Amino acid sequence: MTGSDRIVNNTTFAELRWGRDPFSAEFFILAPGFQKRADLFPEDFIEVLKDIHALQCIQDLPSYTCQNPIEMCRIDNQQASIGSRLVGLPKLSAFMEACYLGAYLSACMLCSKVWRHSVMPSHVSHHLLHKLQESNDDLFWDDHPDLLMWILYTGGSFSPKGPTRSGFKALLQINHTLRFKAKSISLPELLEVLRQFVWSERMYRAQVEEFWEDIHTET
Repeated sequence: MTGSDRIVNNTTFAELRWGRDPFSAEFFILAPGFQKRADLFPEDFIEVLKDIHALQCIQDLPSYTCQNPIEMCRIDNQQASIGSRLVGLPKLSAFMEACYLGAYLSACMLCSKVWRHSVMPSHVSHHLLHKLQESNDDLFWDDHPDLLMWILYTGGSFSPKGPTRSGFKALLQINHTLRFKAKSISLPELLEVLRQFVWSERMYRAQVEEFWEDIHTET
């Protein structure tokens, strides 16, 4: 994600060789929004998306507090595995890279405060914006406006205030007219779309709502 040569990955150290919990197999599924277009994505990406969905399910458990060190270590290893595998996926097109980066960012924001408050969300959102700008005229997005909406609002919500966030706002304004068929969207309608992909009420709601309000204050 930083553009530097990779020295280690998720298989380098035994401690980082995370594996799925066989007792929670029901968590490792595709969210509905990804399921209906699973044939568009590489198989390795599909498996990563299942692991992100499991991370989301764990975060949404009422009993999960992320206070147990062993529990935190396993979650962070799961996130590290997700991130490492996403970075290793083939760069087939700008729109596919945008999907990878959207997934990476959503996974970062499902983890502990170390991940959420590190430089990674701002760094990834910056690169995500660049790939979305590069691919904005691609016909792929014409056929998948809900996927694009999820990526744009994810990137905007988890980007720092400044040029990057303003860039997401500008792209949203363009796409609300070109692809979303409305100049704005209500918060309940937006949440209905986001829940089709990656969504955690506890981990995402406050920042997504803040970004949505920020957009509507300006319009």
